[in-house]
Amino acid sequence: MKIATLAAVMAAASAAFGELAVKDGDTLAFLGDSITQQGQSLARLDRDVLSRKPKVMTLSCGVNDVWHHDWNKGVSLEDYKKNISAIFDKCAASNCQVVVLTATMFEKPEMEKFKHNVMVAPYNEWLRDEAKRRGYPVADLNADMWKAHADDPSVKLTRDGVHMLPAGNRLMARGVLRALGMAEDRVASFDWENWKPVWVLCRFDLKPDADKTDYLAKTKSVLAAVRAEPGCCEYRLLGDAETDWDKPQRFGDRTLWMLEKWLSVGELKAHLATPHMKKFGPSVAPMRTSSSFHVLEDVLP
Repeated sequence: MKIATLAAVMAAASAAFGELAVKDGDTLAFLGDSITQQGQSLARLDRDVLSRKPKVMTLSCGVNDVWHHDWNKGVSLEDYKKNISAIFDKCAASNCQVVVLTATMFEKPEMEKFKHNVMVAPYNEWLRDEAKRRGYPVADLNADMWKAHADDPSVKLTRDGVHMLPAGNRLMARGVLRALGMAEDRVASFDWENWKPVWVLCRFDLKPDADKTDYLAKTKSVLAAVRAEPGCCEYRLLGDAETDWDKPQRFGDRTLWMLEKWLSVGELKAHLATPHMKKFGPSVAPMRTSSSFHVLEDVLP
């Protein structure tokens, strides 16, 4: 799952529509396929999830359990039930609300007959029933994917039948937001398709007499506010790495770089117009001999 993308979607949506089950300051955890370390979700639940005391955890398991049967690493339905039940029990004991994601479909030729889609069906049927029994909200992503293909047979949601393209990520995000309590009209009205992520690379060269410690302190004072802005995926101040490698070009400790990622140019423009940035910019500009500002996009998606 694209954690960074989905987390940014959640932050942006929460800011726009404040009715989600996850509130500002809550911890939201993601546990699922493609980050399960080959079926070890249960084994690492305490270390990677519950130790961080999340209020809500989304659970997406089933694709690897079925798919990995091709390499004799799959999980039988009976073992799957035992393992997922144990995850549910541990979360309940830790007061962590679980949002259940059904296992996504395999986007392959003759999908209705494709062996993994046939195999995953009872896993999802049990997930739906068990979630209902426990009172857990369900994001039925499998059903959403089948509906998308029924509505438009030419739709392409994955790049290889399993891992999502942007359209698939948006479908998953919609499903999770519905499960977290967002009203359907608001999910539908959100401008997902016009999000085109951009990267920002800024170079700052400090004056010889500028107090670098003060510069770093001023930057640190706005980090939390910027990272909480809708559409902010990444915002980091960087400098030369300390290594014994003589190959990289070094710029020196008076040169700093800001690396940013935003969901779209619109969010970037809104960021630059925020009160904290309007205050921050003039406070550090006199400390620089030069600066550059570059907005970049993916050349190879």
